[in-house]
Amino acid sequence: MAASTNQTMLLQLAAAQLSLSLQETEKPFNDLTSLFLEIVQHHSQIDELLNQKPKPDINKLHALHKETEKKVKRSVIDFQFYDRMNQRLHHILGNLQKAILVLNNNEEYKDENSWSKIFESIEKSYTMREERDLYEAIRRGEGFETAVQTLISKTHEKDAIASEIELF
Repeated sequence: MAASTNQTMLLQLAAAQLSLSLQETEKPFNDLTSLFLEIVQHHSQIDELLNQKPKPDINKLHALHKETEKKVKRSVIDFQFYDRMNQRLHHILGNLQKAILVLNNNEEYKDENSWSKIFESIEKSYTMREERDLYEAIRRGEGFETAVQTLISKTHEKDAIASEIELF
């Protein structure tokens, strides 16, 4: 493969990972904002119920407690996207740093073996399935927009299944 093809593939991979990170963070961030506002509202309602005279409505308190508990669990799950984004950004940075070293060395820049080592290192570094899928799509020659859209579609399918998962 030509050095320019390797550069293009590496840049497409970085762009795809950044694009995926941005798209994946939008919904959880908005959900977290809503959840926190709802939790604050629940605490105000609980406070009102506790201050009722002669005595608070235990059934309403219990129901609000359960709703708040569900929202806190959903918040914890939504916070996982920060960890995923952090991992992905570290991988992007490491990959770009390796490419910069090769690009700065005229002999390595033209050496197919140097680029192969970079791509092997990239492939081995991935800990998330989505990263491997994205990497494989880029290596197959899919443009980064297509690779990201395909992965986002798969993620939405998983989200429908994951909504039934409970925390222990």
